[in-house]
Amino acid sequence: MSLRAGAAVALRTIGCRTNQEEMFALKGALIEKGFPVVDSLHDAHIIIVNTCSVTSLTESKTARFLRTINAKHPNARILVTGCFAQQHGGALLKYGGVEWVVGNAHKHGIPSLLIDNTQDLLIDTNENKNSLFWEECLLSPHESDRTRFSLKIQEGCDFKCSYCIVPALRGPSKSAPPRQMLEVFKRAVDMGYKEIVLTGTHIGQYRDHNKNTGLEELVAQFLKINGDYRIRFSSLDPRDLSDTLIAMAGEEKRVCDHLHVSVQSLCGDVLSSMNRPYKELDVLIDKLRSFREKYPCAALGGDFIVGHPGETDAMFETTLNNVKLADFTYGHVFRYSKRPATHSAESAGQISEIVKKTRGDLLRDLLQSSRDVFLYSQSSRPLYIIIEESEPARGISSNYIRVEVPKTGAPKNSWMRVRLSGKTKGAYCIAECLNGDEHE
Repeated sequence: MSLRAGAAVALRTIGCRTNQEEMFALKGALIEKGFPVVDSLHDAHIIIVNTCSVTSLTESKTARFLRTINAKHPNARILVTGCFAQQHGGALLKYGGVEWVVGNAHKHGIPSLLIDNTQDLLIDTNENKNSLFWEECLLSPHESDRTRFSLKIQEGCDFKCSYCIVPALRGPSKSAPPRQMLEVFKRAVDMGYKEIVLTGTHIGQYRDHNKNTGLEELVAQFLKINGDYRIRFSSLDPRDLSDTLIAMAGEEKRVCDHLHVSVQSLCGDVLSSMNRPYKELDVLIDKLRSFREKYPCAALGGDFIVGHPGETDAMFETTLNNVKLADFTYGHVFRYSKRPATHSAESAGQISEIVKKTRGDLLRDLLQSSRDVFLYSQSSRPLYIIIEESEPARGISSNYIRVEVPKTGAPKNSWMRVRLSGKTKGAYCIAECLNGDEHE
């Protein structure tokens, strides 16, 4: 049975930023094919769930969510895609309401699949997967209700970290053609997007194989495009931190003064067991510290895993000390989670959940203290935010500070010049609007 283009579709995402941006792109592709995309599951004939398998907790959450959807919306037809679908394949067709299971390599074909309904299972286990990009289906800021445009430049990962299942589920690194990316970037700027976020599984592995150039050259080409915009890097691996990228983040006016580095640990012994670079750990810490000293207004974020097998209290203490030395302005902390078919899952020295929680809390407290100091240092400095919510005005600064301006309204996707007050409200820093909202 084929479906009429016109059947209402609802989209839900579990997991990483890449998943979120894929669903944003899929929304455009569905609309182009004539499917109305609705927010409410109650109004949906089809529910598409983009899933994650990065931790066992995420998989459990996904399974519960699928069962809840079927229980509350028994007349809806469910399509499961993403890493959970890639991992479990046809077993998901046994879930109530699930009619399609689509692996990562076939997401771009979902609109046609819904129209033709020729297959219920599309899982590609071949590592030489096709690239996955939806450049032709851009929605304007008004249509998408977004102020930031995420440009997916890359997919997959060539590294083999011992704890990580992502390379097995997303395949080796694949890069979008640079000419294509330049065209999409320009279209997004011309549509009115003021922040372009470069995203992918591992954007530092971006390569133009014809010219043997990487991310630095791609960004340099983007910056030749005229317009009122800024570029933000998503997560970078420590191996990606070239002097050129660091200088771009610190000095280029149209690149956000913000680096987010997936360090995972700052102890050499733990990094070694993770199969990550560890011999030049001191060089990395010096590089991060130098970035903060040279550009004190810039944000430096990190991803951390606590409780990896074999991590002792002394090793964790080393990470804490090095976090202080690097002077992070914020961080995301995750407990190690066993993933099937990974080396770490079979390693000796598994850590109890109680110890993982204790270490996670200690690291979060340290990172929050660093963030408090950073926010205080920014209180006398004018910042420019892009308005994401109009009433009251809320937005984010180039150096990754979420800002609220109480009792002040502003059009979405406009610039506002603000000064922090030193007060906070949840995740937001309270600020006042300064006269003159022109963007320099």
